[in-house]
Amino acid sequence: MTVNAAIYVRVSTARQADADLSLPDQVAQCRRYCEQRGWEVIEVFTEPGASALDEDRPVFQKMIDRARKPDHPFDHLVVHSLSRFSRDALHSEFYVRQLRKVGVELVSITQDLGQDASGEFIRKVLNVFDEHQSRETAKHVHRSMLENARQGFWNGSRPPFGYATEIKERRGPREKKVLVVNEEEARTIRLLFKLAIGADSRPLGVKAIATYLNERGITRRGRRFSTGGVYGLLTSTTYYGKHHFNRTDTRNGKPRPPSEWIEFEVPAIIDEQTFNTVQALLQSRNPKRVAPRIVNGPTLLAGIARCGYCGAGLVLNTGKGGVYRYYCCSRKMREGAIACPGMRIRMDRLDEIVVNEIAARVLAPDRLGGLLKTYTKSSSEQAGQIKDRLTQLRHAHKEAEAAITRLLALVEKGLMDPDDPNLRERLVGLKLQRDELTVEIADLTKRASSDQTSITPEKIDRLSNLLRDKLYNGSPELKQAYARLVVRQVTVKGKEIRIRGSKAALARAASSGVGNNPPAVLSFVRGWYALGESNPCLRRERAPS
Repeated sequence: MTVNAAIYVRVSTARQADADLSLPDQVAQCRRYCEQRGWEVIEVFTEPGASALDEDRPVFQKMIDRARKPDHPFDHLVVHSLSRFSRDALHSEFYVRQLRKVGVELVSITQDLGQDASGEFIRKVLNVFDEHQSRETAKHVHRSMLENARQGFWNGSRPPFGYATEIKERRGPREKKVLVVNEEEARTIRLLFKLAIGADSRPLGVKAIATYLNERGITRRGRRFSTGGVYGLLTSTTYYGKHHFNRTDTRNGKPRPPSEWIEFEVPAIIDEQTFNTVQALLQSRNPKRVAPRIVNGPTLLAGIARCGYCGAGLVLNTGKGGVYRYYCCSRKMREGAIACPGMRIRMDRLDEIVVNEIAARVLAPDRLGGLLKTYTKSSSEQAGQIKDRLTQLRHAHKEAEAAITRLLALVEKGLMDPDDPNLRERLVGLKLQRDELTVEIADLTKRASSDQTSITPEKIDRLSNLLRDKLYNGSPELKQAYARLVVRQVTVKGKEIRIRGSKAALARAASSGVGNNPPAVLSFVRGWYALGESNPCLRRERAPS
């Protein structure tokens, strides 16, 4: 009677499999073993680059399924050693019993233990030793990888999109590699952030960016872009030069706490300010925080109009037949008049009032010049004011940096969950505030060292004409985008409408221009508040003294 056998061979790493170090030798020795006993080898199962501590090995599971077939394909499963079969004592015993139920015996050519009770005992002891040795080896390898990352070297996995690896030095037979920019892929990364920030057009969301790239045949190493892939690239700190190793437990896929991350510097593809701005844009579109209709809809005051009674946002509501559209208090609509007396105003009426008042009281060249008068003085005229302002800004910058440090310390101590959306929102907000302060400090420092003002009457005139044109004649999307440059919040209470905006944002737009699109993220610095000149329908809030 013919005795059939199958051979299972395995190596632990893909590098071993690529180098062909032991797989052919394992197969050859197992074949000789079978030939000496007259067994016919009907199949060889080869598992390249798989850990024996993991039972979810595709070839291994295929072999177990094959052994269970009703046709009883083989009588023996031959391995070079028990550690090739499994290094987990529990898994090993489970699958040995599964094989014996269908009449298949596991045979190690280097460990002839026999089938009696003593052999069974020794096999189980060897399995425990194999598991211990494997876990100890993994621990030492992981420790060496952590140290390698601390020294700024790459640990051998495929580099992130936008990067390649090169050998920096050799230590004996070992090659120490670092990340370098892959210019061809880096151009795609820069394009991603450029589209997200709206450098040449309206800022795009992750789906629109994926569509844009796919329509133009731009791929990610041969694969088309997806919304998840675009989001992952836009949120990776690696691209502004901060890569984190050891973020995930590779055995179970679970994230590790930030206190265990290893941060090291890599060549930056974008600057940190661009990265932080994009994070704020992504958060502003997060459906958990802002309804998609606000992000995608062309409603002029979506997201910035609020009820003056309770502070809730004003949402769009349609009248009978959908002919008329109204801004209504969202809290009153949810909870009734007992929660808030609320208000209801026709959308076109409120939009018209806000645009007309901004055009007349803010964007008229003489009014805009008055709002920005502190920015249009020469440095010799306002040296003392600039010095005081710089002191305030630097103090605020230090406070923002300290707040970021405190938040990160709470995460490292385990007092806050790194995946908490409130934490992420707070961090992004603080970083944006820090970046805004950095820009204003640089601007004031530049003006303090020059007798020339960067904002001239001609620039103010040009900005005024551009914004008025876009607010009156632009598409609904452009109107909304430019309104967000000028207006931070519109509060409606009875017949009183208060409009708040940012002087610093207007000053930067006047100084450097806004191109075809306004900045997508509003400034965190102090806002403008028009003075006096109330009318029956609209009054402005005075600036605090």
